[in-house]
Amino acid sequence: MDKDYQIEMYGNAGCYISDGNTFTFQLGEGLEPMGIDQLFQSPTLESPFGGTLWQQQHHYLGIQGYQVLMRGFNNQLCDEVTKEIKENRLLPRLYSKEIKMLYGHGLAVYRQAIEDGKLVRKFEDVPEVSRWLDSWATMGLPPVEEFCKQCIKNFYYFGDFFVKWRFSRGKAVGLGLPVAGLEAMENRYCRLATTRHDVASELVSYGDFRQVVVGRFAYGLSSYAVYPKFSLDEVANYKFAAISHHREKSVDEFYGSNETHQGARPYIQGSNKTARYINSFLKNSLAAKIHVIIPNAWISSKRTQITKLCEENKRRKAKNADLLKYNGIDIGTEFKESTLVRYMRDEIRKFGTYLSGADNQGKAFTSVSFMDAQGHPQEWKVETIDLKYKEYIEALISYDKRTEQALLSSVGLDAAISAVDKDGVISKSGSDTYYNYLIYIMSLTSEDEVCAEPLNWAMRLNFPDLYKQGYRLGFYREVPQRQEDVSPGDRLNRQQS
Repeated sequence: MDKDYQIEMYGNAGCYISDGNTFTFQLGEGLEPMGIDQLFQSPTLESPFGGTLWQQQHHYLGIQGYQVLMRGFNNQLCDEVTKEIKENRLLPRLYSKEIKMLYGHGLAVYRQAIEDGKLVRKFEDVPEVSRWLDSWATMGLPPVEEFCKQCIKNFYYFGDFFVKWRFSRGKAVGLGLPVAGLEAMENRYCRLATTRHDVASELVSYGDFRQVVVGRFAYGLSSYAVYPKFSLDEVANYKFAAISHHREKSVDEFYGSNETHQGARPYIQGSNKTARYINSFLKNSLAAKIHVIIPNAWISSKRTQITKLCEENKRRKAKNADLLKYNGIDIGTEFKESTLVRYMRDEIRKFGTYLSGADNQGKAFTSVSFMDAQGHPQEWKVETIDLKYKEYIEALISYDKRTEQALLSSVGLDAAISAVDKDGVISKSGSDTYYNYLIYIMSLTSEDEVCAEPLNWAMRLNFPDLYKQGYRLGFYREVPQRQEDVSPGDRLNRQQS
């Protein structure tokens, strides 16, 4: 038997795929083939955020005596978001650009001042702070640059991030700096937890979550570590470590939420599937020249035949006689629908094998016809397919362009600074790039404050005098000048030459 074939079923419709031979078929008459309007209505494209009321409620897991707040209706939201972003051809580059723009030239110490009626940041070199930040690597912690980039990435991906605080051994007796260093945690492994056991019936506030549980929640059995949720008022009670949670408050969420991703999620899922749809169509559908209709009466007759043979096999088994087969298939003594499916698959395979190959060109095809109870002839019908592949491909490409625009607008990056124009080409307008970039970086203050929050909390504990003087940590982003506003000798093209 030829094994080099594949039959894909979609409800009562299917596709036979083999080397050099492809055709579609349907079980029963009166079915309409799937069109372009149905293509993007698959349940897999529906966002779980917009589902039932059950999905929109907070749900908890009982772990080691704590009520652990699930993230997403299935507790796998972080993994889902990460997968969807990585599979998209645009989003990884767009998020990477956002991360680089916020990070700028890196972490620096500043004080705010008012100049000409405007609030500005005055960046300064503070040696003691720099020595503390540089000491992280010597203690085995990731460098502060890696820490900052990881926090920013988690923030843009999920709307929040977790940080593990490493305290000095001499903190309790006042020796050395209280905070030795900070370590970025993976969101997928961290969950907020509370000791309250009435979470299902009473209102719960963000302040009720006083613990953070760390573990591999994608696995049913895992070991979990419980850390106190960091609070500046409780620093004296922490011995070795604590975990802080930083977020941009989202409506009806204790965790952060990537609301732009949430709103554009159907577009993201559709965009991720478009290329596969096109490749699958080019591989399979363009080769399908015929469509086979298998009438319900034929299927019913085969079901009846196999059922009667199974009854005969019961009698044969009682007499210890050999059991009958149906077209080489062992059918046993009890009718099973899977037996009928197997038989139909074999018949479809035989039909496909017959039509393929150079030796079969010009041969006639015959099928058994019979009358149903109403006297209507029943036979396999072979119809020629009118392949409108041009319209199909154009519809997919048009949809893909629409998703591209939706993703750009959802992320908030204008085409001029994202390097992706509305038509999918690189934007070359210098003035558009400058002004859109200027507007964008001026809007990053809130993101800067959230992502630098753990560093400023640590600075408040380690350098209280400097903190009282208004010193803060933030990200230095240089605002480029327009070339027409720069003297000819200082312009970029002159400097490069």
